[in-house]
Amino acid sequence: MPRVQVDAELLKIEKHVQLKPVSKTVKGGRKRRFSALMVVGDGNGHVGVGMGKSASVPDAFRKATQKAQKHLIQVPLVNTTIPHAVIGRTGAARVLLRPAAPGTGVIAGPAPRAVIEAAGIKDILTKSLGSDNAINNVYATLDGLRQIQRATDVAKRRGRELKDLGIPAPLKDASLYEPRQPEFQVEYQAEEKPDRFRKDSKGDRGRSRSSQGGGDRRSPRQR
Repeated sequence: MPRVQVDAELLKIEKHVQLKPVSKTVKGGRKRRFSALMVVGDGNGHVGVGMGKSASVPDAFRKATQKAQKHLIQVPLVNTTIPHAVIGRTGAARVLLRPAAPGTGVIAGPAPRAVIEAAGIKDILTKSLGSDNAINNVYATLDGLRQIQRATDVAKRRGRELKDLGIPAPLKDASLYEPRQPEFQVEYQAEEKPDRFRKDSKGDRGRSRSSQGGGDRRSPRQR
């Protein structure tokens, strides 16, 4: 499925999958940073995955979230599940995704579950068939969701009618494959921060040390 653009204010589901420290050896020593893996979605067919790296944890999460918002895909859903089975692959990881009956729930591990719940899938069966690496499993799940096709698109590509396809009868309803609107339709209002949260542009460097009390703190021998 191609990438789509969704208002960032509607992507209310943000799931943290992994946070780990990483280091890079340079001439002066080692630079310690943090790598974060985030999944964002609107709970109604739109989901994205991103990784961010920074020297601080909040900045790593922010970068990962911004990257995930720029790489969204639209997942074709049929009620609360997916239309057909698919296997997603990334590296040595393989994740099997199969549709399930209503009431089954999300049968998945921690990494695939984050992607599935952010996309709004409520009934699905999954199985990890390869590596248990969290990053590869997340991207393998996303690859599987990207491979899902609508029955209407398949019929159009083959030059046939939807009723002529060899699929179950409940899936031949064209209204099931109409694009969905984001589930969260709320207005966002920016809150003004109190004065105590505002930082002075000069910081502590622009302040005089002698004005902080204590007067001249030099020893008697230096005066």
